[in-house]
Amino acid sequence: MLHAGPYSTWIVVDGTRLDTHSPIVYHNSRTNSSRVSGWITSEAGKKFSLSWHNATRGVALEAVVWIDGVECSRHVMLPACDFPDRPDTVRVSNTRTSEINRRDFLFSAVQVTDSDEYASSAGNVGAITLDLWRLHINRVVHRPLLHRLNGSSTMLEPQIVHERSKMDGMHHVRLGEEYSTPLPMVDMVDGERMDSDPYVSFTFNYRPRAPSSDKAADQSTAPTDSSRFNTSSDVNKPPH
Repeated sequence: MLHAGPYSTWIVVDGTRLDTHSPIVYHNSRTNSSRVSGWITSEAGKKFSLSWHNATRGVALEAVVWIDGVECSRHVMLPACDFPDRPDTVRVSNTRTSEINRRDFLFSAVQVTDSDEYASSAGNVGAITLDLWRLHINRVVHRPLLHRLNGSSTMLEPQIVHERSKMDGMHHVRLGEEYSTPLPMVDMVDGERMDSDPYVSFTFNYRPRAPSSDKAADQSTAPTDSSRFNTSSDVNKPPH
């Protein structure tokens, strides 16, 4: 688990929270923002979920989940003062490919080949990031989900790289088989980000074996889009 003030986040596999190794906390006093990172152990073939908790819900937060540099989820946690019945914990275990279809996240081994047809790098793999942005809310409308394709359904696929990449035995994240769910009702939120950088950014660096503490290092998150947006608070409380 990683912590920053009232915010915490963790990764779950097979119903168990993974241990987080060698956490690093960096606070930028100029921007009043925090970055927290740590290492987790991945196991090929295992599905996983990311959960995060807000102990105060004092301000609206937009949460953006990045996996291997790809945006996979975007939702809003509304403030307790105006929305006391909304959840304070969110669980993300899949990405949407349409209004009713989803694909689960799972760790997978990077495939290595000696064919020169394949690249010598698997790109930006090895990190699961949660960015939290403070929001000024203009309007909230409760309505059926309107899906916006974010590209992850094609980008988080099995990785095949050349053996010179030295990635034999390493892991990445891909998506499982597509399945259908009922069309959810969500809070569609129109608002503006209050800061130029994420207020809090958490990164879980993952690898097949738990690393030694002297190898821990912070990893930059992927860039986000513009500060003006229209997104949904399609959230679920995780099972206890």
